[in-house]
Amino acid sequence: MSNDRPTDPASAAPTPAPGAPAGPYAAGTPVPPRPAMPPAGVPQPPYGSAPATPQQQPAPRTPASRRRSVIALIVVAALLLGAVGATIGALNRDVYSAAGFVRTYLGHLAARDAAAALAVPGVAVSAKQLAADDLPADASDALLRRAALGTLTDIELVSDTDRGNGRHEVRYSYNAGGVFGESTFDVESAGTRFPLIPAWRFHTSPLSVVNLTVEHSTSFRANGFAVDTRQVAPEGEKPAFNNVVNLQVFTPGRYTFDHESDLLTASPDKLLVEKPAAVDEATVTTAPTDAFVDAVQKAVDDQLDACAEQTVLLPTGCPFGTTIDDRVQGDAAWSMTEYPEIEIEAGEDAWSIPSTPGTAQIEVTVQSLFDGSVKQLDDDVDFDMVGSVFVTGDQKVTVVTEPAPSSRRN
Repeated sequence: MSNDRPTDPASAAPTPAPGAPAGPYAAGTPVPPRPAMPPAGVPQPPYGSAPATPQQQPAPRTPASRRRSVIALIVVAALLLGAVGATIGALNRDVYSAAGFVRTYLGHLAARDAAAALAVPGVAVSAKQLAADDLPADASDALLRRAALGTLTDIELVSDTDRGNGRHEVRYSYNAGGVFGESTFDVESAGTRFPLIPAWRFHTSPLSVVNLTVEHSTSFRANGFAVDTRQVAPEGEKPAFNNVVNLQVFTPGRYTFDHESDLLTASPDKLLVEKPAAVDEATVTTAPTDAFVDAVQKAVDDQLDACAEQTVLLPTGCPFGTTIDDRVQGDAAWSMTEYPEIEIEAGEDAWSIPSTPGTAQIEVTVQSLFDGSVKQLDDDVDFDMVGSVFVTGDQKVTVVTEPAPSSRRN
């Protein structure tokens, strides 16, 4: 029998040399190196996370790709410049054009913003400029305010004519206070405000002047705004029964001039101002109201009653009186039999009371110079009353009567 036994493969495996790694690697197989430990202080990915993928460096750009990028930038820049140019062109045509400049001014008037309208270049003028435009240099600016502006709607451009040398004639239509109108404005270039954006100003101011006559009063209204002629008259000019004042107004605009108070009234005079730098005329003619006539009637009656309290034959400052050839004994006693029915009409310097009849009664004792007889005289004395009427600033009525040219005893 043989002593040989089957050999165990495991027991037949070679024993690794000292220092060699253990594992299922056959002899001669290269052993992978262990990963090097990172230096201390370098942050490590959390346990179990995937290992960081090394970043790839971009491929170097070729001349062709650089050319394509430059061309793309040029195209984008050209498109942007074109868009900016188109926008500026549209703004210059619609907003910053001569027509757009005038439209801005008209828009302020439509909004009843008088201050903004006056601030538009070329609108406000001095006395010297008014005179240069053949307008009254003393014209007041009292109506260049919101309270005196009317309505302005339906503003439409009619034409914009280039006259050369930076001058334009711009024509607009509109509805001013319910009346259709058209106005032409003279506009000139004023340089540029920003690159490529033009600026404009009125070559001729769009202001006009209204020459207003106010008859029989020192006050009037313009579109409901009350004005005292003493406030708008030239310096040093005294108020009168009839007054003439010059007033600057915006063009275009519809203005209604009238008067309304407890004592006086006037039919409205409506005026459409549509031509810049022109003089338009209007008149306010006042007439007495029933309240005025009643006030004058009362003042006259009171004055006649005061005259009747005098105990003389010829009351001082009164429209009636009488003379007696005989001797008067005692005081005379007057009373009113019929008061004059007052009418008022306009005079040269004041309201006047035309000759109006009335009757007073006198009672007095007289002694005859012929035979010495004494009798009681009781007579009606007819008279004609004439007077002037004045209205003070606080609407008080003053009547000044004139001694009647004749008094007749019945």
